[in-house]
Amino acid sequence: MNEKPIISDILRIFIYPIVTFDCFWIFLKYTDVEQFEKKEILSTLISVISIIIAIIATYLFSKLFAEKSIKIERKKKIDILSSKITYLRRIAFQIRGLHEFWRFNDVNIKSIVDHRYEDLTYEEYRGYDLSGHRKFTYEESTKISEEIYGTDGQAYLALKGLEDGDNSFTFFTEFNPKNYTLEEIARYKEYAGSFWYFLDRSSDDIVNFNGCSRYRMNRIDELFQKITGRQIDKQNYKRELKDLLTEFDSVIFEKHYYLNSLNSGKLPKFYIKGLINMVVFLVLLIVCVFAFVLNLNKWTDFTLTIILLSFFISNTTDLILITIQSIRNELEINEIYNI
Repeated sequence: MNEKPIISDILRIFIYPIVTFDCFWIFLKYTDVEQFEKKEILSTLISVISIIIAIIATYLFSKLFAEKSIKIERKKKIDILSSKITYLRRIAFQIRGLHEFWRFNDVNIKSIVDHRYEDLTYEEYRGYDLSGHRKFTYEESTKISEEIYGTDGQAYLALKGLEDGDNSFTFFTEFNPKNYTLEEIARYKEYAGSFWYFLDRSSDDIVNFNGCSRYRMNRIDELFQKITGRQIDKQNYKRELKDLLTEFDSVIFEKHYYLNSLNSGKLPKFYIKGLINMVVFLVLLIVCVFAFVLNLNKWTDFTLTIILLSFFISNTTDLILITIQSIRNELEINEIYNI
């Protein structure tokens, strides 16, 4: 898909100097220096360049403002999804604080992780080779896995990762705008999937929310309603949370990542090409004004003027190529999904 723009750029790189030197050679060979009128030519050149700059600037800025409007509309949708993600992270904080939930057969996973492996992260336990994370030997990993009871401890670490150390007062305020990065969303998606796996594979007789602190459960109920717009079915608490995590995994995280990646995109190459072309025209305009005012000898005036004319023609040719490429890009229909 990127072959055409590359071919177009290579073509422009070759055409620009060729047109410039050819024009200069033609003007030098077939122009009579004695009948050459510098001021008339430069006056016309100044007027034409000014018109071209005005057209380019108007077009580029109208496109930039249109792109900005589109990004603002996307940002509104991103903010709604970000709020839901923040609510999910608060649910993770509340579940992580349920001592009764993490007690299995007189073993409390929460206590083990919090006291023996307070600094252990999900990525370290999984053995990911990431900068800033510890790398354990096979023996160390086996020992840790045995002590935190494998997937049970992993699920707890996943919630800890989802909370992401954000447990200050501002984390729980209703107005808490948060701009999540693409890297954060990718991590949160994996954490949520890991906890879903834990709920899905665990026995209802052992892993359930019966007898858990009602204070924290009420907070979870409220957050669930804010995300889904309905009350949680308290008779099927585990299933409801699994369905919620499935919704985040397949819809909310995906939408947020997609919209955020669109908004994080760099300025289209056409805008950069157009701006560079306009700057060249602007430099030509300034030099033309100086050449128009200065009184130099006849040969210097002649040489400078045909040089400016040559660059004007080559830059105009370059603008035509950019415009053709722009028209083709404008007519292309990209896979932009309506979310």
